[in-house]
Amino acid sequence: MENKSRRNFLKIISHIMGGTLAAGIIAPIVGFVIHPWLKEPVFGIEDFINIGKLDDFPIGVPKKMTVTSSKMDAWNIFEGLVIGSLWVIRHEDNSFNVFSTNCPHLGCGIDWGTEENMFLCPCHGGVFDKSGKKVAGPSPRGLYSFETKIENSNILVSCKKV
Repeated sequence: MENKSRRNFLKIISHIMGGTLAAGIIAPIVGFVIHPWLKEPVFGIEDFINIGKLDDFPIGVPKKMTVTSSKMDAWNIFEGLVIGSLWVIRHEDNSFNVFSTNCPHLGCGIDWGTEENMFLCPCHGGVFDKSGKKVAGPSPRGLYSFETKIENSNILVSCKKV
């Protein structure tokens, strides 16, 4: 009788150990598969970020704006962190073109050339017009642009999709 009791005890212990090992192998695989559906954004918690009032932007003059947003980690939300900058151009009909400050060639910072009336990349001679189209240089495309909307005289930019 004692032998059978010991055998049952060892059987139960081996099942517990086997189940624990199986769970240790399966849990990371399941986590890997479902993680993308649970993932939260790290920067840019807001869908649209306020970059200023309508009156802050003169018509036809590119203005470089610093973009601030929130950062979220597992426990905290940090407000007002600088996440980059954008070139903003207001048109007479109050529509806006908002472009990245990085050249699409190799990511160099672009500047507005007042005399040339164009965006200029100092690294490899990239030139872009006010609509962001490539005029000259090695860039494979025009400037990256962002979706905008106006709400209560505030200019809102979506930095999630380029």
